[in-house]
Amino acid sequence: MKIEHFSNIVGLLVLLSPGILPANSDIQFLNPEGIFKPATFSQIAITSGDTVVYISGQTARDEKSNIVATGDVRKQAEKVFQNLRVAVEAAGGTMGDIAKITTFVVDLKPDDRVWIGEMVKQHFPKPPAHTLVGISALAAPELLIEIEAVAVLD
Repeated sequence: MKIEHFSNIVGLLVLLSPGILPANSDIQFLNPEGIFKPATFSQIAITSGDTVVYISGQTARDEKSNIVATGDVRKQAEKVFQNLRVAVEAAGGTMGDIAKITTFVVDLKPDDRVWIGEMVKQHFPKPPAHTLVGISALAAPELLIEIEAVAVLD
């Protein structure tokens, strides 16, 4: 499918879906009919801003590179979200400007998606597109979770 056809289809979806997309937003989040409608993330993020910011995977390291909350993935996740906020704000944005996150969790268990989803809802005004990946290890053995992000700014 050519890019212009895809753009036309996305535009048509937007026009036919009143009330699904937030008004006056550079990121439009969509959960279209025909696919699963998650409560903790959006299936599609459509962006229209001028600046795309790629945020490296954030871990539970403080500003001196000390790993915090060793052995506690939930406490490490809180630090990760704090670091994401610092990163996006340093680029001139907010957590609401983040369109997509990818979360990597060491030894991910099926029930982990519940608390991770709740944290996402706490830290974002609208849940971004989100991929959750279970892995065997991160760069340091004490690290249990890492989140990378893409933000779109005007």
